[in-house]
Amino acid sequence: MEQFTSTVESQVIPMSTIDMLPGIFNTSFVNFYKNHSAVDEFMPFDQLKTAFYLALQAFPILAGHLKQTGDARFSIVVDKENLNMPEYLESTSGVHYKDIESSGFDKRVWPSGVATVGQIMAPDANGIIKIANVHIVRFKDNSGLILFLNIIHCVADGFAYFAFLNHWAAVCKAMHSGAVETPKPVVEFTFDRSIIEQSLPTERKQLGAPTSSIFAQPSLLSKWLAWMSPEMRGSMLRLLVSLITTETHVFHIADSTLETLRSSISGFVPEGMHLSDNDVLMALLSKTYAQAQHSVKKKSGNIVTRVLGSIGSAVFGRLFRAEEHQATGVVCDIRPRIGIADKNYIGAPLIVPSIRNTLSDLLMPTTAKSLAIIASGVRRCVNSLDAPYISTYIDAMNSTPSFFAQQVGYLLKNRTAFRASNHTRFRMFEADFGDGHQEWVTFIKDRPGTIIFMPCPPPMKGVNVSMCVEPLVLRELLANEYWMSVASQIS
Repeated sequence: MEQFTSTVESQVIPMSTIDMLPGIFNTSFVNFYKNHSAVDEFMPFDQLKTAFYLALQAFPILAGHLKQTGDARFSIVVDKENLNMPEYLESTSGVHYKDIESSGFDKRVWPSGVATVGQIMAPDANGIIKIANVHIVRFKDNSGLILFLNIIHCVADGFAYFAFLNHWAAVCKAMHSGAVETPKPVVEFTFDRSIIEQSLPTERKQLGAPTSSIFAQPSLLSKWLAWMSPEMRGSMLRLLVSLITTETHVFHIADSTLETLRSSISGFVPEGMHLSDNDVLMALLSKTYAQAQHSVKKKSGNIVTRVLGSIGSAVFGRLFRAEEHQATGVVCDIRPRIGIADKNYIGAPLIVPSIRNTLSDLLMPTTAKSLAIIASGVRRCVNSLDAPYISTYIDAMNSTPSFFAQQVGYLLKNRTAFRASNHTRFRMFEADFGDGHQEWVTFIKDRPGTIIFMPCPPPMKGVNVSMCVEPLVLRELLANEYWMSVASQIS
């Protein structure tokens, strides 16, 4: 630890309003490593820990305190005299790696307590929000290892998360090979939030009705959430989420299946429109998830009503009007769209414009033609996300710093609200600490409706779709003939 604490300098890093859009959440992944050669010195605890604190030198923000001002704005304060050091835990397990592998990395077979935090950014037992959490779990007979890493989302989105993980791995691998000096980061990282404002054009562009309507829906709930301290807000939301039972599962869609699906859908979109894999996946999951939710509601009533009770349902019903559409959020990384992709910006520069799909369209039988309706809407939205649009979006957020709380309230009330995050371009399977890359990576989520598109571990080809859903919703997903004709459950 001294390698870091003796070199860190005090600084204050103001968070931008855009950082706080996903600000109540954590970015958490579980990385599985296998001891292929059964070597005694497989990813030694002491080497991992030393490398972690050396890697932290390039990411001092992870040792800061999250501070909120009265206008719902935030800063990360790195105080070298009062550091908020990441939680770093080590443990051993009686579970053997082969048991994990043979189960398809089924969470029910994992050692208990792998994830030390959940999806909601919340305080620890001492009332402090840690910026980062680490838990290293060694399997029986040194057969492998789990590396759990969490970073609060306002500090690191998926790109930034794997930038740190891969840097930590590079430092450890250098130590493993006997290097005398700590390797410098492959790239220089940027933490200065002002780079976003400086990169925006003066030109502005309208947001469109679905996105503007969310900005225009402040409520008592959102104002109350924004007024709370991060610690109080996190504790309350963590409690609410804990009342809902969820399961996380992974489905695989092969490259060939995805290409066939895109080709069939492309015949029904406007001439000249070219669909991406993400457009197709968003359409497929929007319809499949809405259909599953609808089936559950028809068969057994609203899950929120049953779990949170009639009083809680009545409160949310008064604060938000029930809607007959699905707000599909398109999660977009703005780095390449405002010209800072080469700056290696560490933060959460994401916007989530909304598309409004009617439930009648979503509940139509899933065919290439009905998928084209949703996919073409996604493509038109993505095509509109240029720098002037982003400038207007950030203007709106700056004028409504509490917007992050409006998003939370909206998701609490609208159970069909859908958003998926595409991580397929992240360097997810490149963290080699000296004994090989990850065999499997999965996320830790406990909010229903969380969906992530992930790359497959080599040599698999295609896309893995990780879903956190309620058990009754999962039952309907597995009964959806179209979905199961293109996807196979692997975990």
